[in-house]
Amino acid sequence: MKPSSGVIDISECAKRLDVDNQISLRHYYRIAHNLLKQADIYRSEKNIIDLFVMLLRFSSLITETIPCHKDYQVVLQNEKLYFRKRLFDALNKLEALKPDVQHLLEELNKRNRSQVNRLEQIPQDGSLDDSFERPSFRRLTLKNNIVSQSRKLTRLIFRELKLISEFVQKRRSLRIPCPKEETLSRHSILGPNGLHGPWQPPSVDQGIQYPSNLDLTPIEIPSLLQPTENKPVTVKENDTLESERSMLEFLSLQENVTRQHEEQRRMINLDVSDVNPKMDIIKGLSPPPAFAEVQDVVVAAQVSKSSNPQTVSLQNELIRAESPQEVHISTVLLESFMRLAKSNTVRNLETCGVLAGSLKNRKFYVTALIIPKQVATSNSCQTTNEEEIFDYQDKQSLFPLGWIHTHPTQSCFMSSIDLHTHYSYQTLLPEAIAIVMTPKDGSRKYGIFRLTNPGGMSVIRRCPHRGFHPHRQPSDGGRIYDHCSNVYMDPKLKFDVVDLR
Repeated sequence: MKPSSGVIDISECAKRLDVDNQISLRHYYRIAHNLLKQADIYRSEKNIIDLFVMLLRFSSLITETIPCHKDYQVVLQNEKLYFRKRLFDALNKLEALKPDVQHLLEELNKRNRSQVNRLEQIPQDGSLDDSFERPSFRRLTLKNNIVSQSRKLTRLIFRELKLISEFVQKRRSLRIPCPKEETLSRHSILGPNGLHGPWQPPSVDQGIQYPSNLDLTPIEIPSLLQPTENKPVTVKENDTLESERSMLEFLSLQENVTRQHEEQRRMINLDVSDVNPKMDIIKGLSPPPAFAEVQDVVVAAQVSKSSNPQTVSLQNELIRAESPQEVHISTVLLESFMRLAKSNTVRNLETCGVLAGSLKNRKFYVTALIIPKQVATSNSCQTTNEEEIFDYQDKQSLFPLGWIHTHPTQSCFMSSIDLHTHYSYQTLLPEAIAIVMTPKDGSRKYGIFRLTNPGGMSVIRRCPHRGFHPHRQPSDGGRIYDHCSNVYMDPKLKFDVVDLR
């Protein structure tokens, strides 16, 4: 899909999957099984767009990818016949869904082209309707970014003026003396000369963070709203000094409280006790990507008043069809895994686990942590009975959402063995994630990664080597793997722990 041009091409969501003969044929039939299972869920949720995409992917896999496998004519003949029958059902359903899908695509493409054209004709005064506040359109041109920044700055200035006005009115009603001129200049973004001097931008090194969602509602200060019972307020000299001192510290206190609250809310304690703290960390062959940008679960989404809720729902359904869907995971799961891995961690042995979960409303939820039978060393870990893992997932109707493993003495990165391991998970499900736990890394305790597509996936698919070895850079010049931006931490999400060892 190409939002910048206003045209959505649904065929881009169902590209052909190239066959890799190093992966077993049974693995590809598992991909087909997962696609049909996703299609059934989307059908029950009446999500015809994603249903159409899943059936397209399934049809392409059965007719174009699997027949090219070297073992297609030799093994798994029962699976071959079963999925051939399912292919005929899928083709019939595609024909039945095609008119409705085309109608929805025409409506959305028409609407997107209209919005793009209107965005390209932005007035000089920068007046934009709230319906254009979508992040995907905000990045269209540099002009849009400049207009957006100027609007935010204007709101910020008027907000500060309103706050000062409200505070002065309440201060006068309580007979609090006016603060000094230098005090106001220190806490005003207008500069030391106020409105009469040239405007100066705020200094970056001051570390002041203003809220991103600005409104003009007055802020009530509890200390100034206590009931007075209609009695005159007597102000002493000591009270005057105290009130002026509180005025000086008001803004800085607000910022410190907000910053401390945000830092404490995102902290996850993953320390493992009884681990030798003097052990040196073995660095990887190459520096790892940036820390995984996991996000907190948003309680409620804000919808523009000028947008039709049905229209917004349709746009979200189609525009996100090509991008990886959200993956929700509990923060407690990471701590539980580290407790299970403790016996291996103290002996400098890696531990691995499998992540599995469910799909609901286009979101994946990790609801099971499976610890399989495994053989581990200080820098590798390998499962020994994968069929046992698949049997449990099939019985519980779970999707393979990735894996998690420890680096007891190493830093947070994906080794060459890890890349090949995760390649098999990501071919099963594009949203599959790889979590690396590093209890001895002082900079970060964990990272959540995924192979880049198509860059990293192409490099690993064409790599014939095994063990520890270097990889060449993808042809597009990007990374082989990168952090995940679609993973959400949910402390209320429940999960089961299944230890098969």
